Amino acid sequence: MEYDFYKEFPRWLRSFLEYLEHERDASPKTIEAYEGDLVDLYRILKSEHLQLRGTHDDLAVLRRYLMVLSEADDSGHRMKASSVGRKLAAARSFIKFLVRTGVFEFNAARLIRTPKSEKRLPNVVSERTMAAVLAPTDSLGLETLRDHAVLELLYSSGLRRSELTGANIRDLDLEQGTLRVLGKGMKQRVVPVGASAVDALRQYLAVRAGHKSEDANAIFILANGRRMAPRTVYYIVSKAFANSPDVARAHPHMLRHTMATHLLDRGADLRAVKEVLGHESLRTTQRYTHLTVDRLREEYDKRHPRSGS
Repeated sequence: MEYDFYKEFPRWLRSFLEYLEHERDASPKTIEAYEGDLVDLYRILKSEHLQLRGTHDDLAVLRRYLMVLSEADDSGHRMKASSVGRKLAAARSFIKFLVRTGVFEFNAARLIRTPKSEKRLPNVVSERTMAAVLAPTDSLGLETLRDHAVLELLYSSGLRRSELTGANIRDLDLEQGTLRVLGKGMKQRVVPVGASAVDALRQYLAVRAGHKSEDANAIFILANGRRMAPRTVYYIVSKAFANSPDVARAHPHMLRHTMATHLLDRGADLRAVKEVLGHESLRTTQRYTHLTVDRLREEYDKRHPRSGS
């Protein structure tokens, strides 16, 4: 059956997004991302006078689409390969849905290779810089003690920003040095909390107990008593590393990268690090071993008498 792609696209897109929400239980953010990528697909195909028809001819159409995505814009910037790959994945899922529902007969997108993403190593802070940033504070104010505890816990337990802001007092065991957190995909895990982080949390929680809070169970609160927002964590980390010469751009996830790399540098088992971080795949954790090897190579080249440097 022949369809007018431009006319039918809004209806197809609406059905696909409803499928993601109700059958795939996708998050609002995921649905929003798919919608944005597919609207871009529609916009570019229309500007190129191209249509998807659910036949083998779509292969050439999609290749042209990827070519347009990869071209530099007026300011000379090119879309990253990872972003192009994400848009291709969205098109692939969308067309697969249209085939499954009988609209299309063929998914040409599955014949196209995903562009190779540029290898980006995580941003990691040196142990010396971490020691300087985490130096004990003399202040007994709520915000100062809170910010110090935030930094200690991020580095100690490798938490994601959302895991930290969502952390609850009832899930914190300072005697055992553990915290139960809710990670990606609503999966719970228990993470270790190191001695320095335990001490920082004890000091902060002692002061926090004297402040009114709208959420009595939240570990970290703002001065107005509300649970800490993710943007506040970003501000705390940025401020803490503002004067660190070896940190170009500080962000909360940097401490997660740093914690994992420092553990591996000191001989931690890769699978144990995977469990602490809550990674689904060991491959995700393995990227930190590249940093460890690179640092080892750098030290070798500096210090071995016959390294050639």
